[in-house]
Amino acid sequence: MEKTIFFNGRFTTLEPSQPRAEAIYVENGWIRGVGSTQEIRLQFGGPDVRRVDLDGGFAYPGLVDNHLHLIGYGMKRSMLDFSQVDSKKELLRAIAEKASQTPPGEWIRGLNWDENRFDQPLPPTLEELDAVAPRHPVLLTRTCYHVQAVNTAAFQEAGISRDLPDPPGGSLGRDESGHLTGLIYENASKLFLDAMPEPSYEKRKEWARAGMKDAISKGLTGVHTEDLREAGSLRAVLNIYRDLIREEYYLRTHHLIDHHYGEELREVEISAGDGDEWVRIGAMKLFADGSIGGRTALLSEPYADDPGTRGMEIHSPEALQEWTRKARDLGMPIAVHAIGDQAAETAIRAMEAFPVQDLATGRFRDRLIHGQVLRRDLVDRLTRLQAVVDIQPRFVASDFPWVIRRLGPERLEYAYAWKTLLEAGIPCGAGSDAPIEPIDPLLGIHAAVTRTSPHHPSREAYLPQQKLTPEQALLLYTFGSACTASEEEERGTLKVGKRADLSVFDRDLLRIHPEELLRAEAVMTVTNGRIAYRR
Repeated sequence: MEKTIFFNGRFTTLEPSQPRAEAIYVENGWIRGVGSTQEIRLQFGGPDVRRVDLDGGFAYPGLVDNHLHLIGYGMKRSMLDFSQVDSKKELLRAIAEKASQTPPGEWIRGLNWDENRFDQPLPPTLEELDAVAPRHPVLLTRTCYHVQAVNTAAFQEAGISRDLPDPPGGSLGRDESGHLTGLIYENASKLFLDAMPEPSYEKRKEWARAGMKDAISKGLTGVHTEDLREAGSLRAVLNIYRDLIREEYYLRTHHLIDHHYGEELREVEISAGDGDEWVRIGAMKLFADGSIGGRTALLSEPYADDPGTRGMEIHSPEALQEWTRKARDLGMPIAVHAIGDQAAETAIRAMEAFPVQDLATGRFRDRLIHGQVLRRDLVDRLTRLQAVVDIQPRFVASDFPWVIRRLGPERLEYAYAWKTLLEAGIPCGAGSDAPIEPIDPLLGIHAAVTRTSPHHPSREAYLPQQKLTPEQALLLYTFGSACTASEEEERGTLKVGKRADLSVFDRDLLRIHPEELLRAEAVMTVTNGRIAYRR
């Protein structure tokens, strides 16, 4: 039996009956005692008990990133990263340099370009990419992950000509003459991804390992991740993460299952909640729309800066309901990517048509992922459904002020309205959507509390009426993440009978000035009673 006392810490338990403590006692990953250092030592100290000194660190229930793509985040490290690139000229120069170092014919991939940061907000064109990389297929993913830019060599590798019709749920960008522009939207990216060489199992595991290592160094004890498009199969996902736990990368992973892999779920005979303390199955992942940045998020009214479009419907309402029915047959709740208000309505209709409470495992909750643009009636319906919402506070720092032009002032009352959701009683968990945003949870807490961007010169607070208190923001990453996974009886607070997950930082996250969050660091991460990281 593993017995450990963690002492000399300043514990914030998030339990109203005992909000502060100095020490906890852990047996086999479960908290069995919470109190002062003296009390815990007297009651549980013994020769067979390990003692871990927190050196006065500030300890909280384990922080969990509620929505990301961990293998994709690790994979990002092998690609060009344009998240700090502020001009198209700089982007093209980086591609040209990469092409000079890469054998002809090999793919060049890049991430996180955002034309809104350029002097002229125009995406890279087919001709520009051809000029800097004529002998390499190029695929560059926009920061929203719903739009790609490619060159002629990429079209040739994928076997795509201008006469190819748009695939379901996606489109190939064309100009007024019907010529391909090099911009690729939504599901059309699969045509190019399928043309790339298949990465090995070891390479995929290497990406997951890199992601796990970075996550635990930021104080994360768990993540809710969706990796099937990178891993290739459900079996591969499960094997990768189980292998890495054996390698002592102690991070809990809660897995959303892309709907295309429903049949494999049936074959391996697992459903929501199955797994162990390290690797667990969550909801079936569905898409209702795209992103605001790419104007593919589905709105009920046209975009303010482009009245000719309302966005893109990935699944029709009927198709989304049919996928929901299939999910119920597999014993699964659903987690629907819905950024625009019309997409949210489509998702909510599907949840209403096939209530998750009808499942034998009715304790699970359906999830609305993102929910960036809502309406009062949709908030009310979410409340009645007892659904949960995965939010990304850091999107405020990245999307404003340009998103105001996209949406127009009349839609802002229910845009990025995290406080409104919490006041309505809707459980919310916060995540980064890494690799779209940085994986550091403190950046998300900073954005939730300040509604600003650390990098914006004016440091203007956007929709300041939606600011959260530091405790509300911390709860999003602790108790909120537990609620979205229906695991609030296991974790989310520090209490006898719950999992021993701790995130320890070098300063008090609840009492420092918000700007200090940008300088705070994790000093220890404890998952299931095991030290996963120590600075």
